[in-house]
Amino acid sequence: MKEQWFEKIYAGFLGMDAGMRLGAPVENPWWTYERLRDYFGDIRGYLREYKTHPADDDINGPVIFLRALLDSGGLDFTQRMAGETWLNYTRCGRGMFWWGGEDVSTEHRAYMNLKRGLTAPDSGSIAQNGAVAAEQIGGQIFVDTWGLICPGRPEQAAAFARRMASVSHDGEALHGAAFMAACIAAAFTCESVEAVIDAGLRQIPGECVYRRVVDAVRAFHASHPGDFRACRDYVDREWGNDKFPGGYHIIPNAGICVLALLYGENDLGRTIEVSCMCGFDTDCNASNVGTIMGVLHGLEGVPERYRRPINDSAVLSSVSGYLNMLDIPTFAKELAETACRLRGETVPGWAAAPRRGELAFNFAFPGSTHGLELSDRASHELRWVSGGAHSGRGCLELEIDGKSPAPADLYFRACCIRSDFNDERYDPVFSPRVYPGQSVRCWMRSCQTAPAAITVTPYVTRAMAGDRIDLCAAVLPEGEWTEIAFSVPDLGGDQAHDIGWKIEIAPVEPPWACGKVYVDDITVSGPMDYTIDPAVQRMEFGQPTPFSVNDGEAFLAEGALRVSTRGDGQVFTGNYYACGASVEAGVTVLAGTSAGLLLRGQGCRRYYALGFSGENRISIDRWDGGQRTELAAAPFSWERGRPCRLAAEARGETLTLRVDGELVLTARDGRFSYGMAGVCHGAAGESVWTDFHIRADTAGCSET
Repeated sequence: MKEQWFEKIYAGFLGMDAGMRLGAPVENPWWTYERLRDYFGDIRGYLREYKTHPADDDINGPVIFLRALLDSGGLDFTQRMAGETWLNYTRCGRGMFWWGGEDVSTEHRAYMNLKRGLTAPDSGSIAQNGAVAAEQIGGQIFVDTWGLICPGRPEQAAAFARRMASVSHDGEALHGAAFMAACIAAAFTCESVEAVIDAGLRQIPGECVYRRVVDAVRAFHASHPGDFRACRDYVDREWGNDKFPGGYHIIPNAGICVLALLYGENDLGRTIEVSCMCGFDTDCNASNVGTIMGVLHGLEGVPERYRRPINDSAVLSSVSGYLNMLDIPTFAKELAETACRLRGETVPGWAAAPRRGELAFNFAFPGSTHGLELSDRASHELRWVSGGAHSGRGCLELEIDGKSPAPADLYFRACCIRSDFNDERYDPVFSPRVYPGQSVRCWMRSCQTAPAAITVTPYVTRAMAGDRIDLCAAVLPEGEWTEIAFSVPDLGGDQAHDIGWKIEIAPVEPPWACGKVYVDDITVSGPMDYTIDPAVQRMEFGQPTPFSVNDGEAFLAEGALRVSTRGDGQVFTGNYYACGASVEAGVTVLAGTSAGLLLRGQGCRRYYALGFSGENRISIDRWDGGQRTELAAAPFSWERGRPCRLAAEARGETLTLRVDGELVLTARDGRFSYGMAGVCHGAAGESVWTDFHIRADTAGCSET
């Protein structure tokens, strides 16, 4: 694979995110085309500032639905597997996509069809849902990553996109999926927007409405090349929502996407701005064209005014709180590895993703930050620089003003909490990326303009308590790369919020000195050993931290986690890629006959359940595709209302269950080799859980 394509993958995802962030604040139907024009005028940058940009379906879908391919082994997947991916990673009624009611939201209806037992493509078919629902815009808004993993192969990208889109859509919406994914894939090898559009059209039928609207907009542009608003009026007049009902039909929005590409002055920023100013589905359209333009022009074409606020970070709202913390350069590397695997090639070392379940920030992509923040940008400056790195192509340079009395705190977020956000869109939930017991390593080098001592003090902030734990300080030798390493300490049942380094400069000859600190190769790895104390947790985004609940309700009461389900339900937490793992917790069953610990949870449909499974009975079960298989069972006397302590462990293929310290059941199974921890019910019931203790490691984890 051509080396520049690796950066184009990264640039394409940044372009998608930028388009989403620009259009999301005005996606509300209240923001009509006229209001956008009169209120904002000529848009030239983001419309809102956020502490942390909220989750959004335009990011959820492209990232999470790709797992249909990853979970299949990384080479192919079926429509049925695509539908299973929806069920596995979506919390019923929460996050992921718009839950606007089955009669309004196509995705809501498709998901419920799947829950009721339909399989794809029936779940999204016109025959099942009607043409209006099946041809809404969702067919094309979740497909960007299929283009990014198929550089120069629009046919393959279109085939993948159609297959995934068929879970929820049909008809013209499938043409839109194929067109958008093919355009993105073609942008790796094309030199113009016109060539990209031609490549996209080759993947859809010659006689379809989608092609007609694309051709019509191109013809209008040819005769009116300087007035995008005139073209917008034309699209509304000839192809508007009055002719294509449902509120978010794919055809009017396809017209806007092509309009933006043609009138966008061959510039990513202007393209997403034109798209947003045209109204209709502002964030969906801007994110699609942003991906295309990001790939077409690469990183140099991503404007700083759009790139810098992204800061290489995004949040999702799948069922996995761990996966919901997205580091964009790492994900770009995962996309690149998938692209190489599809081509039968090996990814070069500099572009290789870290081992699953670990963090590795090496700043290989120009301008990358991996989400690192600086506490005081008024006094200090942080930027990416080429060359001079510890091991790779670039590193971060922190310039410290010695006249400022304030130290510089350099940090990244291990876990998000509600106070990091302005709102609660798409109900995200989070589990940390960093845990007690793990080793955090960072390489730093100092370079002063005047004699000075630079001291580095690592620290961890606790998410719920909000306090900061300072660790052993070190003085950086002048001009030498030095490893700053520490183990994450016990957090008293809390979880890590920020992982950082306080950097102070002390002039040897007062009154001032300026210094530079170079930062590279930040890693987080090793076994985890931590507790979760419900007494110190909070309810955030409608769920208890740091848990994610599916098909049930969970809340905090009297220092405990209380779980209630109307059928089988799950509560997940922890590293998604934990292999060897054990979880121990106190439990009291209040109602029902099923309550157990959960190990190697790969989503709502794939996990091991170990615990009570009937009157006077225990079992170790495998849930796969929503189907329960009993691996081992035994008689066991337990009582509702009587507290006990369960301990479950997975080592290799061996699963064990202990009750009150006594080994009561063992089973062997090799289906799942990694996953999250948690608790679950196999049937309707209510249970109360206290003081969780989790040990896990990610050594040897591989998705494939």
